[in-house]
Amino acid sequence: MKKFYKAIVYAIDLVEIHINAIIFITLFLSMLIQIFMRYVLNKPSPLLHEITMYTFVWTVYLSAALAHRYNSHIRFNILYDKFPRKIQLVIDVVFDIFVSALLAMALPPVISQLKMYSFIKSQITEIPWTYLFMVLPIFMVLVLIHNARRIYSKFFELFKGHLPTEEEKSWD
Repeated sequence: MKKFYKAIVYAIDLVEIHINAIIFITLFLSMLIQIFMRYVLNKPSPLLHEITMYTFVWTVYLSAALAHRYNSHIRFNILYDKFPRKIQLVIDVVFDIFVSALLAMALPPVISQLKMYSFIKSQITEIPWTYLFMVLPIFMVLVLIHNARRIYSKFFELFKGHLPTEEEKSWD
């Protein structure tokens, strides 16, 4: 079972960290070259503009999933911090279950919508829009996985009174 969890973590790391880093580097370089071509050579490149848009969308969604993994999103927790730890755990579990339910309900329509986007192609590169919007279901699945792990840990802490030990952890 540990090999299975390690394989899941490896796949998630591959997408959220390594592939995201490659996409971000592509974004950065295409923007840099685009700035050079536009302001130095006075010849803007529509191809680079399109690549920049695609890589920006992918970087935003994969980075949001990574931030969700480490619970690093911006939170307004002035009231939340005043509650006892058990109430905080209940709030976290309810919120994560709610978000997971919404994502699970939205995932099938999003995937079916991807099929329609295969007929629409970008103007310059003629890449199907499916590849642009494919990041949305990937993001949704990653958030569902992170929420499952988080719900498990919060339930464990809520009922056992402590965080899971190495043997009891779902995966990390």
